[in-house]
Amino acid sequence: MNKILPPILLTLLFSPFQLRAESYTFSGGSNNLIQTIAATILVKAYERADIEIKPVFLNLQQSLHQSNAGITDGEIARVNAITKFTPNLRKVPVAIMFLDAVAFSKNSSIKINSWADLRNYKFTIVKGVKFIEVATEQHERREATSHVEALALLQSDKTEIVVTSKIAFVNLMYRKKHNKIKAVSDSLKRLQLYHFVHMKNSRLIPVITPILQNMLDSGEIAHIRKAQLIKATKKFSPDESPERDNGHQLNLNQIVK
Repeated sequence: MNKILPPILLTLLFSPFQLRAESYTFSGGSNNLIQTIAATILVKAYERADIEIKPVFLNLQQSLHQSNAGITDGEIARVNAITKFTPNLRKVPVAIMFLDAVAFSKNSSIKINSWADLRNYKFTIVKGVKFIEVATEQHERREATSHVEALALLQSDKTEIVVTSKIAFVNLMYRKKHNKIKAVSDSLKRLQLYHFVHMKNSRLIPVITPILQNMLDSGEIAHIRKAQLIKATKKFSPDESPERDNGHQLNLNQIVK
């Protein structure tokens, strides 16, 4: 006797997508510990939805261009206001990292207490860190394409100050062993960072949002962040730590909060 298969089963059996595993590529900044930690958080979160993601690391400006154009599937972690520059990106409304803007210099006599203080110095920002671009747009400044380039400019005395993300820059100083560079400001501004998807992938938002929220509420995101920062710290000896002259040592254990 012939059996007629239910329509839903026929759909599943013959759907061209039935055996295709979901996989997405999200871009972020290269040589940037914040982006690396955020990518680790996202990989764990998407795994719980049985979705594979592949982080790719570019310079910050290139990453924005590719994610907004739909070449990649979204941004790993960016500030809330990034959609002013990238209208095709959609925010996942759970903060997964934070970013502190801090001024760094080889000249420890420099003291920066506000954005306005920067106008007295030759300073450099990293192109693609949009909120720092906006905060300093009225000042004469130099733009580096990456944190590596910004560090090289500072080390070679082609700029007096670099203003950028504290975690990303301190980690780079550790790796390059530039312990003569100091932080010459406290945080000029702190912003939360969010995951963004291209609008073609908006259906991912209701899938990943509750997973990330649970990870945040349980303390798992904070645990991952702290573990990754401490792991990075252990690669370096204590005498390689960049310090402030006022006694506040800028090792990675002290910037996890």
